[in-house]
Amino acid sequence: MTSNVSAHLGEQGDTFATRYQNQVNINRQHGLSFYSMDWGPHDKSKVTFEHGKHTLTVDNVMGVSSVQDVDYPKEGISELDITESITPPDGISHDEARQKMFDILQGILRAGWAMFIDRGDPRLRGKDAFNFVLGSSPYSSLDAAYSPSLNEWMQIQSLTPWKFYADHIYLEVTFMREHTLTDPTKPGAYIITFNFKNEPENYRGYVDPHDRKKWKELLPAELAKLPPMRAEAEAKMRAKGLKIDETYQDPPVPDLTK
Repeated sequence: MTSNVSAHLGEQGDTFATRYQNQVNINRQHGLSFYSMDWGPHDKSKVTFEHGKHTLTVDNVMGVSSVQDVDYPKEGISELDITESITPPDGISHDEARQKMFDILQGILRAGWAMFIDRGDPRLRGKDAFNFVLGSSPYSSLDAAYSPSLNEWMQIQSLTPWKFYADHIYLEVTFMREHTLTDPTKPGAYIITFNFKNEPENYRGYVDPHDRKKWKELLPAELAKLPPMRAEAEAKMRAKGLKIDETYQDPPVPDLTK
């Protein structure tokens, strides 16, 4: 099976499947077409996500999956997941997993991806962002520039995200830790997932799933709710003496007239 795969958002799913011939599994249901490739435990692949100067290559890939929505045929593949294993057959120490994750995050930053802070969240960085996420907002983004200690690493729950943005593409990176192997003095097991979304797919997530087809109509009202939420949260943070990153700018909103 092909061990070096290239993928990008915007490509037609059937074109991707044709390029890798019989190696892509196709599943069509409910107006969605899913395209996936899977590798066995001993023949992992390398997948390159093509995005100009922000291109990323992921090693030790267990699988890649993507989706195309029949309602938006011109968008091609709008979402793509890459799953990487960083665990050798005999396990990995939690501290090594921590260091590997930090190396991966630093590589993303070097490729020009910037931290994405949800529009309703306070603009916190470093340890302050860490404390906010772990203390009260597990779906908000950790700061990839902050390297947690081993003790802090063990406090991060599976699926806690690091979120990024680069040139109209959104990226969310998470890990899953084997829940039965959490003793920091013994080997553990980890997989890492990279989720890429194009701009429209990201913003469709702001509306109810049943309203996906009306997302352009409903999005402005949903976005209008968020700045007051951020302002209130930041006021509370300032009152506690925390620093707000005033330089942070939200990514642009897509042109809803197209």
